[in-house]
Amino acid sequence: YKALGGFATNGVNMTKLESYQEEGSFNATMFFADIEGHPAERSVQLALEELSFFSTEIKVLGTYPASSYRKEVAEMLKPPRT
Repeated sequence: YKALGGFATNGVNMTKLESYQEEGSFNATMFFADIEGHPAERSVQLALEELSFFSTEIKVLGTYPASSYRKEVAEMLKPPRT
């Protein structure tokens, strides 16, 4: 949880997290994460910097535009204004 705490403290929402154990070992675990944000954003930079204190290697595999689906659902679930 310490490794991922930088995302929470910097307000970066993690939408997906997958873990894989390398060669069946509990000593080496690899994670793939989807986050809301771009590497150019300061909050993401700070989160990745904090992650680097707990990781031997960090790779950004790419970026893609976010779907509007989550925002649309959130709007639908908001209580009506009174």
